[in-house]
Amino acid sequence: MNKVIQRKPLMTSDHLTFCIINYNGENYLEETIRSVLKQKHAQDEIILIDNASVDRSLSIVKEKFSGVKIVQLKKNLGPGAARNAGFKCSLNDLIVFLDNDVCLTNNSIRQLIAEFEKRPKVAAAMPCVLYADRPNIIQYDGADMHYLGLMILRNANHNLGKLKNCEPQKTGSIVTACFFMDRKRWELGKPFDEDFFMYFEDHDFGLKIRTHGYDILSVPAATVLHREGTPGLSLRKHGQYAPLRVFNNIRNRWQIILKFFSLRSLFILFPILAIYEAFQFAVALKKGWMREWFSALFWIMNNANRICNKRLQVQRNRKISDREIFRNGPLPFAPEFAQTRLEERAIKFLNGISMTYWKYAKHLL
Repeated sequence: MNKVIQRKPLMTSDHLTFCIINYNGENYLEETIRSVLKQKHAQDEIILIDNASVDRSLSIVKEKFSGVKIVQLKKNLGPGAARNAGFKCSLNDLIVFLDNDVCLTNNSIRQLIAEFEKRPKVAAAMPCVLYADRPNIIQYDGADMHYLGLMILRNANHNLGKLKNCEPQKTGSIVTACFFMDRKRWELGKPFDEDFFMYFEDHDFGLKIRTHGYDILSVPAATVLHREGTPGLSLRKHGQYAPLRVFNNIRNRWQIILKFFSLRSLFILFPILAIYEAFQFAVALKKGWMREWFSALFWIMNNANRICNKRLQVQRNRKISDREIFRNGPLPFAPEFAQTRLEERAIKFLNGISMTYWKYAKHLL
């Protein structure tokens, strides 16, 4: 086992673990780890959880950062499972999780923890995430739950100046490229549902927190820089949807709906959910994603009992209603999704139906 970095904490009596989640991050890891080392407070432990990388990631870390503790998973179980592993093996209760393509800015973690500690009901806190190649533009600053099961990114692609002097805000969900949690506050079992593998696993994590009556905090004063993402999967890097991304986005949205929507919500929203699914099916047919759509359907059918058991647990223990979590707004499709004028018009039409339906349905929830 590699030597653990030991430093005296500067802002708290508790020690702090930085847990970096890695899969094939050879292009990012050195800069990410150096940004952690520059943080002006405790680095009692730095862990790299590696999801069976096949590139030079581990060699780079072993050669240049002997103080980083490496935990190698035998196969790629997805970022949620890797975070669960880090949550379990951390020596400390205070844990900062970050993806391998995230760079911390000066004092970002100090500010994040300071705001977290003021609020005893907060279970997780996230910084404002900026594009690394456009550090004045916000990628997201928290998230919310669209009533169709999607994740709405807050302040996406807005200028950072919009958030100047903005106070921390409670959010309805969370994006986990970088976030902080205190294990002493966590009472909800394993943090991440490993059936999600990737995509929406953070949305599920956020909804788990919110439905149990805890808060999620976004801290705009704490900023991090986010680079291009996982090779072969990143939408920003490649400009198109990889098959694995399509499959997981479809399947995991269905998991969100089946786990978290109350029976009342399912009944009231059934017509618009059916319309959305017809739209999604048509898109899959047009773009050649039918294999992914049916694979997602068969996965849900084959795992119906397990999903049902998780649903029962969520509904039995929930503390707040769907109405307190659901939000409306434009459907959060990435710009790369619509590549023709027909597709742009279809999205505009679906948005119109969705906005109108919510206008009346929200009073019945």
